[in-house]
Amino acid sequence: MKRGCMGPHDHSVQFYQDDTFLTESVMKFIREGLTAHETVLIIATAQHREELRKGLTTQEINHDKLWFLDAREQLSTFMLDGWPNEQLFKNVMGSLIGPASKHGPVRMFGEMVAILWANGDTRAAVRLEELWNELMKEHSFSILCAYPLASFPQESGKDSVLAISRLHTHSHRAEPPNKASVPAQA
Repeated sequence: MKRGCMGPHDHSVQFYQDDTFLTESVMKFIREGLTAHETVLIIATAQHREELRKGLTTQEINHDKLWFLDAREQLSTFMLDGWPNEQLFKNVMGSLIGPASKHGPVRMFGEMVAILWANGDTRAAVRLEELWNELMKEHSFSILCAYPLASFPQESGKDSVLAISRLHTHSHRAEPPNKASVPAQA
């Protein structure tokens, strides 16, 4: 399934090795949403928000349906003692998604789970993924999460990637295959 065809309750995950690949993927995700007249919420790290702003046009950055939010700040609004508080999460994220959805479909890109995972708070990251799925029962939106593969240890990484993938409706591999390695068709 192409990301441009995301439905109102799709919860996708993008694994990546390279920040440039992630930035290009998310810029495409943003452009597809704006072209489809969707409100696009970007909940990202400062580094990735800056990279996205550098790659988008001034018109895209200033679009009234594109909102940039800091992932760490958003996490701080619903985390209690290192654990996502369900009611706070629903209140905070619902207060973003609810008003945004009054203007049409909503799509989101989020890195809050990746921050938790990278900090070693893997159980909290899994719980947050579950909370996104629960929130979809109350609000109509689609979300694309992203995880750097560097956050997954070699010995258990494959099992962890599989576990994360199971919490999503769609899983996208780290990078597209190298076209040079594919034999040419005669």
